[in-house]
Amino acid sequence: MQIDRVFVEGLDEEQQRTDLTQRLNHMIGVKGVSIDGHLQCVTLKYETPMNLNTLEKEIYDAGFKVLRTVKGEITNE
Repeated sequence: MQIDRVFVEGLDEEQQRTDLTQRLNHMIGVKGVSIDGHLQCVTLKYETPMNLNTLEKEIYDAGFKVLRTVKGEITNE
């Protein structure tokens, strides 16, 4: 399982965080999503065939600017 963090801009409201979490959780391969509103950071847990580029595009398509991505770790969960 891959765990990465995506820092975004414009993720200010609780409803925005809820909507984005639901949108990402419905994608095949996504195992978990958590959003820190203060840091404007989306933490993603996912497995192949999902990849980080696809997740970044989905965040962008939801209306949020992707500022940077921090590649995380690979776990055996």
